[in-house]
This record gives sequence, C-alpha cells and structure tokens, in this order.
Amino acid sequence: MKEVINSNWTKFKNYLSYYWYNKDYRDLFFVDEQILQANRKEVSRRFFTVITVMYSKKKYFIMATVLVVLLAAAGVFIMKKNYDNIIARREDEINSLQQQLDEIGELVTVYQLNTSAKSGTQMQDFQFSMIEVPEYSLPQNAVISLEDIEGYYYKISLSSGTIVTSDMLMQQKLTDDERTLDVVLDEIPIGIEIGDYVDIRIAFPLGQDFIAMTHKEVVEINGSTLKLIVSQQDFYSYQSMQTDEALYSSTKAYGSTYIEGGVQAAAQQYYPVSLDVLKTMLLDPNIDTSDYSDVLKRREQLEAQLTSSDKVTINEKVTGGKQTLADKFKEAKDDYDALQAQKQAEADYQAQNQTQDTEDSSSDSN
Repeated sequence: MKEVINSNWTKFKNYLSYYWYNKDYRDLFFVDEQILQANRKEVSRRFFTVITVMYSKKKYFIMATVLVVLLAAAGVFIMKKNYDNIIARREDEINSLQQQLDEIGELVTVYQLNTSAKSGTQMQDFQFSMIEVPEYSLPQNAVISLEDIEGYYYKISLSSGTIVTSDMLMQQKLTDDERTLDVVLDEIPIGIEIGDYVDIRIAFPLGQDFIAMTHKEVVEINGSTLKLIVSQQDFYSYQSMQTDEALYSSTKAYGSTYIEGGVQAAAQQYYPVSLDVLKTMLLDPNIDTSDYSDVLKRREQLEAQLTSSDKVTINEKVTGGKQTLADKFKEAKDDYDALQAQKQAEADYQAQNQTQDTEDSSSDSN
C-alpha cells in the first residue's frame, strides 16, 4: 500500500482534494497538510474507505437505474399492449359498422316535407329538404328530383316529415267537378303505368275514330280497367261510348298514352255524344252547353254514315231512310233549343237574384 501511495501521491492528493470539497466525505479526512503528510497510512485507509463507500453508492445507483429502466420497459410494454387492444377494438368497431353499411346498401337522396301541405295547393321548393335513405327501403315512386315535379299540386294533405312520392302530386289543380271514374277499355296501351296521361278514344266499324276524353291522369290500373281523374262532361262521354259499343258491332274503346304528359298539351275532344246523352247534358247545370250545335251536326253525320252502310251490323232495329234520320235530328234540335233556352233563363234568373241579394246586403250595411 505504501508503494502505491508513494508512486501516486500527486494523483492521490487530487482524489483527496475532490473528496475534501465534497461535503459527503469531508469528515473522513484531516484538514491539515502537515497532518496529511505525517499520517499517510491513516489517510490511505480512510481513502479506501471513501472509495468503498463511493462504489457502494454507485452500485446502488446502477441497481436503481436498472430498476427504473425495467419499470419503464414494463410500463412501455403495458402501454403498448393496451394500445394494441384499443386498436383491435377500434378495428372491430369499424368492421362492424362497415358490415352494417354493406347490409344497408346504396343510399339514395329523396325529398321530405319540412312543413305541412294542404290538398290542392301548389308545391314550393322551400317546403322540401333532402335526406338519404337506403335504396332497399326507398318508397315506390319517391321523388328524387324537384325539377320533375315543378309546378305540381298536392292531391292530399300531408304532414311535415313525409317522404314525397309522385302519386301524392298532380300536374294540374283539381277543379270542383273532377272525380275518379273506372273506364273499361277493349285495348289498353302496353306498358302503361300509374301517373301516365291518356286519351280515351272510340273507333267505329267504318274507321271513324274520335277522342272522347283527353289528357286524363291514370291513378289506378286493374286489368283492362283504368281509374282516371275525369270531369263531369267525361261521365257523359263514357256513357255515350258504352251505348255506341252496344249498338254498333265491332266498335271498340281504347287508350293512347302521351309521351310526356307533363309538358304535352291536351288534345281537342271531338267525339259527338249520342242524342239521348246530349239531351241529359243540356239539363245538367254543371256543364256549359251554350254551344252544342256543332256536336249535333257531327253526330248526325256519324249516324248517317253508320246506318247507310251494309258493312255495319246494328244491334238495334233502326228505321231506315235518310229522311227519317234527318227528321230525327231536326226534332232533337228543336227540343235542345228549347232546353237550352230554359237553362239560360234559369241561369239568368239565379244571377239576377244573386245581384239583388248583394245590393240588399250593401244597403243594410249602410
């Protein structure tokens, strides 16, 4: 030990100087240089004591460091495991949601009402909002474009939140005399659908073909029967058609659809109803029959052609002869003139009474 201290005295003094200034070891040394020189052996012993303490503390420090590292590694491992579990759960949730979306299928944009709507009123764009619904649950005839129903009217009253379908709407505002009528046809157009617009026509054995009802909306289809929205006059046209079909063999009623019923104007109705039906129409206050003379002329011409032809089978005995037919229509015209005059007189009388009532009410209020 002495040889070690003698040969490394300078280095030893440096160690001592370091540990002297270190307050943790200052009490282990002599503070006097001379004492240090005279007691090298004792100092050496104390030095090695310091070294031993130092390395003991270093060992504990290393152990503590290793422990901290191990704890940190364990913490990282636990955190990673938790992170992996969270990721796995999130992936399961995503897969589950994707499976649900796959089951729902394609989403389609439709329109629903965000306000209530009354029957007969015209639709407005601000009344609608867009929503997306699964394609498999899409209501039949759901409206998917507001441009397709621009200017339409509500057939029925609807509440807010209703998904709008085309059968809830109509292109034209209903008039007071419009009703639905089941029209039985001999031929219906192939591919006709609810919502289409049709002309109802009647064809006679000699090729005469007339439009009896024009631009009628189809609201229901049952075999060869179409439920149509019709006017009061259409009821009479249909009754006359049925009579003509029963009277003249090979006469048929059929329908013709419009290509674009929403934009195409209605054709002109020109079917001349039978004399008996025309007489009933003249008595109906719901129909304007002020100009019936043209109908009467066309009906006379039609019956003259049918009764004078050998190619037409008539299922009811008709008195032959052109003069007889002419007399028949002359008599009918005289009757119709009288009925029309009576109808006009009653209308004038009602208008006069209404005007008088209005004047009386005005006088009472003054």
